[in-house]
Amino acid sequence: CSLLKLKFYTLKKLLYIIALFLVTTSFFGQTIPSYYNGIDWNLTENDLFLELATKISNTHIDIPYTSSSTDTWDVLKMTDEDLNNSANVFLIYGFDDADGDSTTDTTRDKSLQDSGGGTGVWNREHVFAKSLANPSFGTDEPGPGTDVHNLRPADQERNSTRSNNKFTDGSGNSAIVSTNGGWYPGDEWKGDVARIVMYMYTRYHGSGTQIA
Repeated sequence: CSLLKLKFYTLKKLLYIIALFLVTTSFFGQTIPSYYNGIDWNLTENDLFLELATKISNTHIDIPYTSSSTDTWDVLKMTDEDLNNSANVFLIYGFDDADGDSTTDTTRDKSLQDSGGGTGVWNREHVFAKSLANPSFGTDEPGPGTDVHNLRPADQERNSTRSNNKFTDGSGNSAIVSTNGGWYPGDEWKGDVARIVMYMYTRYHGSGTQIA
């Protein structure tokens, strides 16, 4: 399998996020989901990181990128289905359905998947950009490049605008931030992006190794 090196997220930041999540969960009187049964929460630092990495790796299912059988297109049509209209998918980075600009749409008909580019179609956005991985993601075989946790439906043109720009701070709607050329995913989507990158870091390791 390809290996992933996330250069701009550190283990320390990851564990801080995990710790914050646990504190927040305890604050609201909720219990840790049963999915995490078996995790030793007395572990710290790299030991906890490896425990979590093993947990999510053991429940991972490889899915082909494009196939005559079930592939990533099929999965995204289910996981990102518009809850108010089952014929549509949500579009990451979208923010306005009424401005007459299809590149800012928040939903799109499932049948309008990209078959060669164009206006008003959706494609599969690698939230952690393929070319920023080390080595870069491949999609010929199931693996990190076809992991649907990192894939979201996106307007084809807006996906092209994002290109492989690294994420950066910002506010408001999704856009290129002129001060540093980074991509702000938008207020509505920044939480999704944070969780996706956290997953990818944990699943494939920031050091460039991965749990088999």
